[in-house]
Amino acid sequence: MNHILEKVSLHELSRLEHNIYLTKSRMCQYNDIMALQFKGNYGYGSKGNCDAAYMKAVATAALSVWEPTALIIDLSELTYEWGDRLEEIFYIGTHQYDDTPFPTALVVGPDCEEGIRTLLWGVHSAKSVHEADWVYTDMQSALEYAERKMREYDL
Repeated sequence: MNHILEKVSLHELSRLEHNIYLTKSRMCQYNDIMALQFKGNYGYGSKGNCDAAYMKAVATAALSVWEPTALIIDLSELTYEWGDRLEEIFYIGTHQYDDTPFPTALVVGPDCEEGIRTLLWGVHSAKSVHEADWVYTDMQSALEYAERKMREYDL
């Protein structure tokens, strides 16, 4: 029996769109900060599993290719309500450089803030999403956080 090869593509997993941006650190010109933006409608519950897999694959590839010193995950234009696998991308750079810390911040928007709050703290928690010191509602604050952490970690 012959094998039949079926062509597949990451774009078949999800209707989400992504953009990758780089900026130089103000502290050190050879350190890049990556902003990885995802836009669109994340599937509700397990229907978002393919979206999470797509996001993780894009993020892993982007980190491997451009090797930034810090990462901003921009979800400000993402619609998200529920689905545990989204959390996988929050820690995507944890082992980027073995034992070297990898600053990561998250930017949320009005269509995902509440869903991410419950993902971080639980559905019955009264905590705000902003109680996580790495979560912001604007890109500039997230970039400043990344710069502070890079300074703190002497990167």
